[in-house]
Amino acid sequence: MLNYGYAILYVRAWQALLAAKLNPFDSIIHVRQEGKPTLVYDFVEIFRSQVVDRVVISLVQKRQDLEVRNGLLTDKTRQLLVKSIMERLARYEKYQGEEMKMEQIMLRQAKLLAKAFEGTDRFKPYVAKW
Repeated sequence: MLNYGYAILYVRAWQALLAAKLNPFDSIIHVRQEGKPTLVYDFVEIFRSQVVDRVVISLVQKRQDLEVRNGLLTDKTRQLLVKSIMERLARYEKYQGEEMKMEQIMLRQAKLLAKAFEGTDRFKPYVAKW
């Protein structure tokens, strides 16, 4: 479930980085690898626990009907996971004194990262409250 959720988050992170005119193949934390979007991997670290881990833990704690067959999530489980993650991305959070959706926070963070790369601003990563 975590890996499936991270795949969704990678797509959203990639979109935010491109919208901020950043190269997904650059890198900060991960070692740059030919053909790998290492900046996406770096950027996802900021949001992984809030967007995916929190959702998966919640589904397990609520004893949702989660199933794996032949090593794969069932369609029903995948649908529930995707729905829950999409709801999490659309949920409003407090960010810099404003209420905004997690997807908007990701975009704002990507733009701040671009400014940091340009040397015009310091990057301060989003830190959410549990």
